[in-house]
Amino acid sequence: MTTILSETLRWRFLFALLLSIALWARLTLEQNPERRDLYPTEITVEPRGLAPGLVIANEIQPVRLRISAPQESWRTIEAGVSFRAFVDLSEATAGLVQRNVQVEMSDPDVKVLEIVPAKVSVRIEELRTVTVPVRINQLGSVPFGFRVVGEPSVSPPSVQVSGPSSVVERVAEVVAPVRLDEAKSTVELSLKPEPRGPNGVVAGVRLEPQLVTVTLRVEQIAGSKAVSVVPQVRGQPAAGYWQGRISVEPVTVQIIAEPSLLEQVTILNTAPIDVSGAEADVVRSVALQRQNGVTVVGEQAATVRVAIQPLQGQQIRDVAIAVQNVPPGVTASTSPGVVTVTLSGPQPVLARLTVQDLVATVDVQGLTEGTQSVPVSLRVPDGIRVDRVTPERVGVVLAPVPAGPP
Repeated sequence: MTTILSETLRWRFLFALLLSIALWARLTLEQNPERRDLYPTEITVEPRGLAPGLVIANEIQPVRLRISAPQESWRTIEAGVSFRAFVDLSEATAGLVQRNVQVEMSDPDVKVLEIVPAKVSVRIEELRTVTVPVRINQLGSVPFGFRVVGEPSVSPPSVQVSGPSSVVERVAEVVAPVRLDEAKSTVELSLKPEPRGPNGVVAGVRLEPQLVTVTLRVEQIAGSKAVSVVPQVRGQPAAGYWQGRISVEPVTVQIIAEPSLLEQVTILNTAPIDVSGAEADVVRSVALQRQNGVTVVGEQAATVRVAIQPLQGQQIRDVAIAVQNVPPGVTASTSPGVVTVTLSGPQPVLARLTVQDLVATVDVQGLTEGTQSVPVSLRVPDGIRVDRVTPERVGVVLAPVPAGPP
């Protein structure tokens, strides 16, 4: 009786366990369903087991994988980490071979359903190594005033080129390119040389060493700098004039000379400009004066403008007064008969003034007979300023014309 009871309980326990597992699996699939799809990126195929002395001469075609994995696992799948694709070349020899692509999985929940393509072609060649001299390729030219001294040197003078035999055969030379555009002193550069063939840079080979040192001696043979242009003016303007502002164009010029001479030159003078007797601005195009061994870049002449301006002066003159608009039958007289005027302006203009240039008047239009105080008006040439008139008003006597004898 006890045996039958124990057996019954055991079967019930197993049934309950199986039922629990089934329920758990169903719930898991409902919450995290299986997804089958093509992995979105290509997978690089690694070569493994290749014998020493052999190398791969082509790029192995990448593959695509159709995989199955729980929905949650798709978020964490990473190519090269979750799986790696490879081909076994342990028994391969030189030539073109085809091998099945294999995939290693790191996630047990991820399964590979299909590899596309299932096989890839691999070209295997013997490894070849040759020694090739390094040629320096000078690009551009050193700045003006500098030169390369002697032949450039490279260390080591040659490198070893290794790779598939067919690729190494295409290497005609190894070149170290050196740019000279900004070289103003000895250049020592660590450069990565390039294997080149008839069609340009050859890919798929390895250079040893990968870097070479190029030394290029550069020295200065001439220098250049900007210096100021200084105008040279001689002579005196005409009497009554003075020399004003002096301007020059260009203000500076670029010169070239041997370094020691260049250091001594700080300015360039112009040829002399003579302003003797000048009464107006003087403008001249004149040569630049330079020492032997100094070269001027560009313009060889300068335009100099010398401003000539009149001196300002002052004069005091007595001017007779004229009466205007005297009515018929009336006589007019002024007291005093002259005014003293103070004038200012350019000295040359003042010196040329005549009696006719200065007119003092009083206007008696509308005035009645008798004595009147009338303002004095003064007319002067353009450019002359009236500073003072003394007196500003004069007495004017208007009287009838005396009757003649009977």
